[in-house]
Amino acid sequence: MIISNLPARFLLVPLLILSGLITGACDKTGNAGKTGSREVKQAPPHVVETTRARGQSVQSKLTTSGTIEAGTRVRLYNEVSGKIRYLPYHEGDAVAAHTIVIGLDDEVIQAELDKATASREQAKIDYDRLKKLKKQLASDEEIARASTAYDIAVADEKLQQTRLNKTAIKAPFDGIITERHYEPGDVVPMHSHILSMIDPESLRVKIHLAEHWIPLIQSGDSVDVQIDALADSIHAGQIKRIHPTIDASTRKGTVEIEFQPAPFGAQAGQFARVYLKTRPADKLVVPAHALHHDSKGAYVYVVNEVSEASKIYVQKGVQFGEVIEITSGLNANDAIVIKGFNGLRHGKKVKVHNKDADDVARVL
Repeated sequence: MIISNLPARFLLVPLLILSGLITGACDKTGNAGKTGSREVKQAPPHVVETTRARGQSVQSKLTTSGTIEAGTRVRLYNEVSGKIRYLPYHEGDAVAAHTIVIGLDDEVIQAELDKATASREQAKIDYDRLKKLKKQLASDEEIARASTAYDIAVADEKLQQTRLNKTAIKAPFDGIITERHYEPGDVVPMHSHILSMIDPESLRVKIHLAEHWIPLIQSGDSVDVQIDALADSIHAGQIKRIHPTIDASTRKGTVEIEFQPAPFGAQAGQFARVYLKTRPADKLVVPAHALHHDSKGAYVYVVNEVSEASKIYVQKGVQFGEVIEITSGLNANDAIVIKGFNGLRHGKKVKVHNKDADDVARVL
């Protein structure tokens, strides 16, 4: 072959060139690998900000609406049937206590009373006569019957007198007539609703609060009441009564608020806004924005002693401004994540960076 006849020095040159190329390639490959390994960087730690779960004395403000009602009101019914002969008062009229406001025709009842009185007097005469004749003509049995007849006559007279008294119906207190359902000359059966009246000085506001608010207030607490119809004026009030049961359909309780005193111009049926404060109480709270929710419920992220974020499910209570009560699931001084939620998950390593290590949510 032609190559085999070439001198050895001519074959050495191509071999040296090929060897240099291979060596250069190896060097480049090796250097590239070292350079690449130096450029690989570790991911930066997940930075979060935390605050402490701790007990605080909290108080919340609540605004709700209600309706002004009369605390003292009465419906006047007749207890005997008859024709109305006297009914001088109309809606809006003021009446004094013990004033006759309804008068029924009493002629028949008066006649029955006169008859009962005469019977009682005759029974008394018969009884006294028999007692005098006891030793001569009257037996003990006859005297006993006369005594019984007299007692019956006395009772019948009292009954007719009571019926007569009930033909005149009086106002039970100083008040204002609010309803009138009949006119003079109408014949009313027994127990007909004829008039209604209220005491205008006993006005109150009735409100309905969600069940979780009821334990936070007490009778005697002061409140402010705003009446829109009276130029948005603010008036002092006090919680008078908290009803002992919760409405099962609405989960709300009823609270009655009494004016101190009743505002001039206030009327039953007006709209009122009530501003109240809950009593201060020590609660374990966290910032409200630290609380999250998923299909299992409410949870927060807690940073443990090895700098890992733990997803902890909790039971929440009432929110007080910017913080919310935690009833179970957390302990005081647990480190709660308040910033850095993006990409955060259970078990992830974190780095805590707080602007103020002692910073806590301020209760408004």
